[in-house]
Amino acid sequence: MIIRQREINKFFPQAFQLTLKDEASIIDALKAVDEEIKKRANVFPIWRYKSLLQMVYHPIEKRFYKQVAIHANVKSKPINIRENPTAPLPDETTII
Repeated sequence: MIIRQREINKFFPQAFQLTLKDEASIIDALKAVDEEIKKRANVFPIWRYKSLLQMVYHPIEKRFYKQVAIHANVKSKPINIRENPTAPLPDETTII
């Protein structure tokens, strides 16, 4: 997962390499990234937010916020994670 957000990139200049359980979704991936951020930064580095998931996803409407750019692909083939954020991610998915 590649995150393009200045405050997060201060702690994580490289992409996140995650190993998730089978059938994990983009929501599970975001939760795993949040855990890594909290381990290194001790607290989420962006004021007014408690997590990356909170910043990008509306849990009641079960959708990503419109202003959030999120893309995923596997071996250069795009995956539409915006339409179904709970769908399982294929192995070797890259998320930006």
